[in-house]
Amino acid sequence: MIASILDNDDVHFEHRGAGYVIHRLGPQNWAVRRDDGRTVGSLVIVSEEGEEHEPVYGGIIAGQSETDYEGSDWESIVRGLVNEELEAESEEATNGA
Repeated sequence: MIASILDNDDVHFEHRGAGYVIHRLGPQNWAVRRDDGRTVGSLVIVSEEGEEHEPVYGGIIAGQSETDYEGSDWESIVRGLVNEELEAESEEATNGA
């Protein structure tokens, strides 16, 4: 499990063999970046309290403005953003080769 984003300004984690960081931008939004600084997307709080009485988070893919993922499990949302980026890179490599 990744350390709490609510308690830390920067949280480092590994996913599919690469390093990433979740960096706090404000009280309700974070940037998700690779260790090399490239932005993968962002995580925002879309509602202070959802059905489970926990915040509802939204994941936004870099370059977009709408949430692609929403839910109370921010860790899964962040990993989903990373997976989207890795799949896009794989597709570009396949089509560009």
